[in-house]
Formats: sequence, structure tokens, C-alpha cells
Amino acid sequence: MIAHYQTIQPWRQSVAARRGPVPRVWLDDDEISDVLGTFAGVHITREPAVEISGASGVPLMLAMAEGSDWWGHVPGPRGLPGGYPVAYRHGELMLDLPPTLREAEAVAWNTAFEEKNGLIIHAGKARYTGVLYDRLRKASPALAEGFNVHDLEEVYTEMVQLRAALQSRPSH
Repeated sequence: MIAHYQTIQPWRQSVAARRGPVPRVWLDDDEISDVLGTFAGVHITREPAVEISGASGVPLMLAMAEGSDWWGHVPGPRGLPGGYPVAYRHGELMLDLPPTLREAEAVAWNTAFEEKNGLIIHAGKARYTGVLYDRLRKASPALAEGFNVHDLEEVYTEMVQLRAALQSRPSH
């Protein structure tokens, strides 16, 4: 499966209300054409996605600690956008894509979500896009303009302060 965090939203809704982009999923070497129908019985909590990250992250960390091989799915391997099937073998994490899917195609598929509505990192600069940019711009025009990745610690501090300020406001 290749998946972006924006593709898990349908499973947070009732089966009848499910809409939106879905992950690309393969069983053996065959891509599933009706992902929503095939996995209609799957339902995840509304927020956050900790159960998904934990389900893939903890077994991978155990394999790393034990020095054993592991196959699974993780978000952002090697800094790539989105999630991918991976193999951890001989101390190395590598993509484990279906034979019909090239790495460039998988990365482009996940990158398209960030280009439409997310965060793009290119040449050491982080840039917000889409609704994320629009909403952040209303709250903090300076933060919305992006940042150099070398300034991540400073940006983190500013984001924490912005979060606290937004949480202190009464809800609409």
C-alpha cells in the first residue's frame, strides 16, 4: 500500500459517508480497484492517527533493536512524503514496492497531496500549500510564508506559541 495521511479520512466516517482519496493497495501483485468497498469493514478513530503510526512504528523499532528483518508500512521512509511498504533487512530500511510500481511513481503520487494541500520541502526550504497555507496565513502570515529547515527549532517554538494562543480563544 502507498498512502498519504490525507487518504485515511474516509475510514474516519461512516461507510455511507465515505468520500475522498484513498490509498493505493495491492494484494500480492494485483492492485485493488475498489479500495473503499474491499475495506468497508475498517473504521478508525476520528483523531489522532497515533494508532496507525504506533502499529507500524513499534514493530519496526523492535526489529531495529533486535537486529531482525521486518516488512511493513511506514510514513516518511528516507524523508519521503507519505507512507510506503518497506523492508528492514541487514540494518537498512528500503522501499518494498509492488513490481508494477516504480519508486518515482509512488513518490509522485504522495507528493501530489502535499502540493495540493500540505507542506513541500525543497532545496532546504519548507513551503505550505493549499488550505493549510490559507488557514495558517490567517493566524500567522509570517509562519505561513514557510521557513528554512535550519530554522526548525525556532519555527517549532513559534508554532507552539501559536497553538497555545489559538487554543485560548473561545470556539465559534
